[in-house]
Amino acid sequence: MNSFRSAWTPRLKGLGLAALAVVCVAVATGGCKSTSSSSPTSSPSPTVAPSGSPTASPSPTPTANYFVAMDYPSVAPTTDPVYGEIQGYAQLAAAPVQSPSPSPIPTISSQLVTVHCNQNIEFYNLDHTSAHTASLLGAANGMNWPATFNNPNGTVASPLLTAISYPAFSSGSESAFLSGGWFSLVYSTGNVAGSYYFGDAFDYKPIFPGNPQMRTVITVLCP
Repeated sequence: MNSFRSAWTPRLKGLGLAALAVVCVAVATGGCKSTSSSSPTSSPSPTVAPSGSPTASPSPTPTANYFVAMDYPSVAPTTDPVYGEIQGYAQLAAAPVQSPSPSPIPTISSQLVTVHCNQNIEFYNLDHTSAHTASLLGAANGMNWPATFNNPNGTVASPLLTAISYPAFSSGSESAFLSGGWFSLVYSTGNVAGSYYFGDAFDYKPIFPGNPQMRTVITVLCP
């Protein structure tokens, strides 16, 4: 046993010196850091889920405060002392029931229409046989009605909530009563006070002597 120790002692010493030399080299070169432990890995930042812009709630469908009926052949004309003959338009107290069918069916007489500004208005065709429009013909001035229908839009409907006093406003062509398109979009009475001539694209003309033009005056009142 003593001879075994004697044989390995110089070798162990040699290994110890070699290890010491390695440590010293590591110190000299700036090493000497433990290789058994690595630098702590930083935790990734939590991912923030993108939040999209909230979806806007759909605008509610506008409803009308004023209701104007149109009918030509079955409604007699009336004569106004300021504007002369009025035919085929009337102001309703409430909207006709639209589904499944109007009940009761309004009975109208030709009249002028008066509304307040910044309200909503809708037009209804109660004529069982013909289409009609409510089309702006210009600012009213007594009995100086245009000689002919002068609205370039005629049967083309103005966009939703257009002011009825807007140049060339038209409700568009409303089909015959109960035909599926006998009521207009909802429009605005606007914010400009005044009286305005309105006429029908189809019947603003004396078809025969004694047949009046389909027309009325809508007056917008503002505070």
